[in-house]
Amino acid sequence: SYGYFYQIPQNILKPTKLKKVEKIIDVFQDENLKYTETFMGSPQKPISFIIVSKNDEDFKNLFKKAGWHLADKIGFKSLLKGAKTALFKEPYPNGPITPEFWNKKVNDFAFEKETKPDNFRTRHHCRFWKTNYITQNGNHIYIGTASFDMGMKWGITHKIDPNIDKEREFLFSDLKSRNLIKHYQKEQFVGPRLGENFTGDLFFTDGMIYELIE
Repeated sequence: SYGYFYQIPQNILKPTKLKKVEKIIDVFQDENLKYTETFMGSPQKPISFIIVSKNDEDFKNLFKKAGWHLADKIGFKSLLKGAKTALFKEPYPNGPITPEFWNKKVNDFAFEKETKPDNFRTRHHCRFWKTNYITQNGNHIYIGTASFDMGMKWGITHKIDPNIDKEREFLFSDLKSRNLIKHYQKEQFVGPRLGENFTGDLFFTDGMIYELIE
């Protein structure tokens, strides 16, 4: 509900000048930007992906080529359809995804991939934010996280697999196996971490991150 009705403060709506960085990891000079956050500002999951892409359309097409679906925006119709498909264990490949926050922003993009059996109760999914940083050649930098929905709870939301590193590796392998990545590297980003998301699901991670250039 908060994610749906959240209004970006007016000072954030002002056009932001794009900043060039020498290294894409320089996006995280502020330690707080290494984590997603609750709407109260408490840190949650560490960022696990940095993806460099020419623009938003190329970025979305990257996932489309790998068989991932852009999630529907949260609204009355999508939530109603999600509840119905979860109840009857039906597919909903573009089902809405609970929003998360980074740098006081709701995620710009959410992607998902169905599992077998194909129903809305379980799915691979990830969230990404477009930063105001660009590389020296003008490509945009996107950052994100990935996790696996292994079932439903409370009848209204999903429960994630606590092993979020497993889903990080799944997404990376999915993109790499289709030759969609020109260059990549994996490095230590934060220390190993135990935590929980804002709905109380536990997670653990080794704190590694992938830097991918499309």
